[in-house]
Amino acid sequence: MKINSFTENPQFYGRRRGRKLSKSGQLAIKYGEHYFIKKGEISSIFNYQKNIVLEIGFGDGENLINSAKLNSNFFYIGADPFLNTTAKCLGKILEYKLKNIFIWPDDIRKILNFFPDNSVSEIKILFPDPWPKKKHRNRRLIQNEFIKTIYPIIKHQGTVTIATDHDLLKKWVLEKFQNFKEFEWLVKNSNDWRLRPKDCFQTKYELKSINQNRKPSWFIFKKK
Repeated sequence: MKINSFTENPQFYGRRRGRKLSKSGQLAIKYGEHYFIKKGEISSIFNYQKNIVLEIGFGDGENLINSAKLNSNFFYIGADPFLNTTAKCLGKILEYKLKNIFIWPDDIRKILNFFPDNSVSEIKILFPDPWPKKKHRNRRLIQNEFIKTIYPIIKHQGTVTIATDHDLLKKWVLEKFQNFKEFEWLVKNSNDWRLRPKDCFQTKYELKSINQNRKPSWFIFKKK
């Protein structure tokens, strides 16, 4: 197991839960608990899976659920510390009886050290909190240390897909990844960052963004 200061005791910002869970949400947590990853058992996930996709911050789970439904030969790990959206996502997993998903209901940085090297085919980070104030920029997930931490666990030519509708974060993401020469930005023309990739599904947040005349951008970086 790899240890570094970035993942030993990460400082978390933001909410972990909102209003009281509905009865259906409580039942989803109760009956979907076996989908939760346990640190001591995480290595077993990688023993037999060839294509593993990690989605960080899955929200209500639209992209995660639809991806798992259409790609039964892929295995998905979703990480999100917000209890209310985790309950919604679990409800959908139970409804569709999906067998190719595990959930980490906490800060992803707490388990990154447990991922084997060259084990993840793709990481998706769709519309992370931009923390737009300058004094809060250290709270953004995309940091130099974060990129250094995920680099070893991604397979050769594996990808990181990041979506954001915030102009400041668009510049931030490009700056951070382009400074890390081990990743290549996959772009040939403007459609490559203006249009949602074919393997991503529209989320409630993206639709809200479009309705409010904000323009989402999609960045894909490939491990060299």
